[in-house]
Amino acid sequence: MFPFSAKKPPEPVMTRDEAMALAPVASRDVQVSETAGGLVQLSVPVSVRPALAGLARRFGAWDGRVLRKTVELDAVGTFVWRMIDGQTTVGEIGAALATRYRLDADEARLAVAEFLRQLGRRGAVGFAAPAGGAGEEKAEECLRRPKG
Repeated sequence: MFPFSAKKPPEPVMTRDEAMALAPVASRDVQVSETAGGLVQLSVPVSVRPALAGLARRFGAWDGRVLRKTVELDAVGTFVWRMIDGQTTVGEIGAALATRYRLDADEARLAVAEFLRQLGRRGAVGFAAPAGGAGEEKAEECLRRPKG
């Protein structure tokens, strides 16, 4: 036996169907604006590591205000963002994207899921489960599970 084995990939917390049944919700911390061309710009708060924040304060490089990062979405991202209302599910947004841009339905759903996952990592969106559904219990379990 080799003492150092490869890490096993983490088991998925929920199935793809359960993930597609979640409804994305825009974060309250995100500031949304529109460019002259009609595209959406998101201003997302950026977290600063405590050690770096302390150093930056000592050297006068940071005054403690919330730092923000601006992200400009393309036409497809803008279309998806405008569909985020807390009611429309990831699967429904994917189906609408497939219809609008004449894409394969499965590819569109997966692309929307990945896009929303990236927005979630940046803190721009969260996900709500349909009320009373099995996904609600899974979503609550995910929120209680420690990160890492």
